[in-house]
Amino acid sequence: MVKKLFGTYERSLDNKGRLLIPAKLLLGETESLYAIQGHEGCIAIYDEEAFNRLTDKLMSMDFDQDAEQRAYVRLAASSVTEMKIDSHGRILLGRQMLSEYRIGQSVTVIGVLDHFEIWDATAYAKYLVQNGRLYDTRSGIGKGNAS
Repeated sequence: MVKKLFGTYERSLDNKGRLLIPAKLLLGETESLYAIQGHEGCIAIYDEEAFNRLTDKLMSMDFDQDAEQRAYVRLAASSVTEMKIDSHGRILLGRQMLSEYRIGQSVTVIGVLDHFEIWDATAYAKYLVQNGRLYDTRSGIGKGNAS
């Protein structure tokens, strides 16, 4: 059974760029996680099972015939970093990754069902302001829609 990840967690990175992963987002006996360029400037983190499903999707794309799909596969695959979880439940993001994604000391970590995302706290607050209304206008869930 696939564990579903959800929730919002405020964290601070330590001076080495390590993130203490919220306990509810830790995935069983997983020792490695995979970071990949997320959407809208975040870092998406997958456990091995979810990462395998993601790479299966990438491999099913039309790499040979479609330039846009080829570019997406290249950019996604080249952004992947394998990370080890230390004995304290932390991952090392590293200065280069933090700089590349413009992530400061304060981060917001959100569960997104099959993965979690790491956002710069200010960037995520802006994202909520810009996109929060979409939840009410786009979701059919909980709106009394009967079929």
